[in-house]
Amino acid sequence: MSVTYQARHECKENMSGIAGWLDRQRDVRSFSLTVEQMASALVVRGRAGGTAWQGRNVALIQRDLAQHRGAAIATDARGEVLAVAVCDGSVLPPSDLGSGVAPPGMTVDSGSDESQSVLRAYLRWSRSAPCHLDGSFAFAVWDTRTRELLLGRDRLGIKPLSYVLTPTGVVFASDVATVVRHPMVRAELDGAGLGAILTQLRSAGQGVLRGVREVRAGHTLCIAQNRLSEEPYWRLEARPHELDLDDTVKHVRELLKDAVGRALTGERAAVLLSGGLDSSVLTGLVASGGRSAPQTFTVLFGDTAAPVPDRPYAEEVVRLWGCDHREVALRPGELLDPVTLAEVLAAKDQPTPFGDKNTTPYLFSRRVAPYAPVVLSGEGADALFGGLGGSIDEGRVLTSFPWIERSRQFGLPYGIGTGLFDQALLESVDVNGHVDRMFREALDEVPRSADDGPVDRLARQVDYLTVTRLLEQTVLHSERLSTAAGLQVRFPFTDHRLLSALFNVPAAMKSFDGREKSLLRALGRDVVPPSVLTRAKVPYPITYDPQYKAGLLDRLCELLDDSTAPARPLFDLPAIRRMTQDPALLDRGGWLGRADAEMVLQLDAWMRRLAVRTRL
Repeated sequence: MSVTYQARHECKENMSGIAGWLDRQRDVRSFSLTVEQMASALVVRGRAGGTAWQGRNVALIQRDLAQHRGAAIATDARGEVLAVAVCDGSVLPPSDLGSGVAPPGMTVDSGSDESQSVLRAYLRWSRSAPCHLDGSFAFAVWDTRTRELLLGRDRLGIKPLSYVLTPTGVVFASDVATVVRHPMVRAELDGAGLGAILTQLRSAGQGVLRGVREVRAGHTLCIAQNRLSEEPYWRLEARPHELDLDDTVKHVRELLKDAVGRALTGERAAVLLSGGLDSSVLTGLVASGGRSAPQTFTVLFGDTAAPVPDRPYAEEVVRLWGCDHREVALRPGELLDPVTLAEVLAAKDQPTPFGDKNTTPYLFSRRVAPYAPVVLSGEGADALFGGLGGSIDEGRVLTSFPWIERSRQFGLPYGIGTGLFDQALLESVDVNGHVDRMFREALDEVPRSADDGPVDRLARQVDYLTVTRLLEQTVLHSERLSTAAGLQVRFPFTDHRLLSALFNVPAAMKSFDGREKSLLRALGRDVVPPSVLTRAKVPYPITYDPQYKAGLLDRLCELLDDSTAPARPLFDLPAIRRMTQDPALLDRGGWLGRADAEMVLQLDAWMRRLAVRTRL
């Protein structure tokens, strides 16, 4: 074989998006305009490249952040194409993937490091290739020998990959807007999709638009001539935990340190430091690992610390480790800029009620990118360290997702952000029924162990629901916003080895000192200031500036005045009018009134952008 291969021990920076079109009946080379339109739409995931590899029945597209690298291609001794791969993400190639992995005379060239790694793994292990890959990734491989298309997604689904089956093939992309750009795909919203948007809950593998699906996390999807097969290659499993507390703390710390090492790029480390426990421990582990002091970045609103209670703790961490620190100040006018709002909407596959919780991380990422194109984030730590599920005791029985239970306690029967929707509509599409179906479906998936008592069984349920359903609103949310802003964020706390170990740690051990995240506090005790270990958790900061709220009211008034607004029939217009007349309604429940306003504004803008038609 003419290929040489050198194993890489660090993930290389590659922010990109992929897309493709398989059509069994058409020669896609004759439809280059359609392919180029898809490539153009994918710019939200990468600014460079976009030139497609096109075979008779398949087009594959890859866009990158800064380098035009595109697809990796395997050819035989005669120059005939045997297989082609595109990849979005950061991939650590397998250590056992050396030279001699392909038939004699085969050459693998062109393409990004990541797409080459995927293709080489495929040539050796075929459909089981992702079992041997490490990192966060989404990929597509077209095998000209078998005429099969293989799509795959990383174990946690951090990198997005959506698809639509057509009568003659499939259209897929990292970005839903790219999928619906194809002339064979229609953007339609039905009752199930509206329920998914309003509750932020979907069945695994389902999108919010009718007919749009996702490659499931930890799965591959093979599209062959007469069949479609979906196979899991990774999932959380229930196993006995045999370590005592001291050894558990040591083991988890080693797993986290290893995850941090895998996520670093070899250049100077950078961390998004909020001052909370998670990002502070991450910073401490990086700084104590023998490398130079990391760069750290903290977000502020305006020039004061008042809206960001985390700031003093972040400053203590910076002083402890001598970090090269920058504070990024965002002002209300930036959060209201219509161009910025449009870019933020383009970054997300669906509308949310989070408002400036979308805009702030997008702007923050855009400011950080010139200094450190790759950064580490502490997001995901809550998922299995016990930071979100509430009390875990023998008398508690889950009646719904833990975060839905909390919203119902606040008097929100249909969830956060639904207060300005037509109540008859909410009942007709059965939003509560949707939540209950999603809950039962997720609960049925939870791995069980015969050794679990009532408490550990409950803890497994909470952990599993959080990892498989709530990451959509945290880690996946951040990945999409940061990528669109030109910043690659990596999440060491979502390393699958770490998650697998923590999933099997008994509940009593996770809160051995009576607090949430006891294990994380214990393993981070020597790398963070004492004040960080004892501080209370606070949510991600939002701005309370009057100018921002006034801007929301102005946009609501514009919505009321626009009789052509596509989402208008879905709203309770008198309720919106009352909010514009009584601004205090924005402050209902602290932030909940604002969430209502943000959701209707985002839904209408999203429907405009994708030309979504309703089919309720």
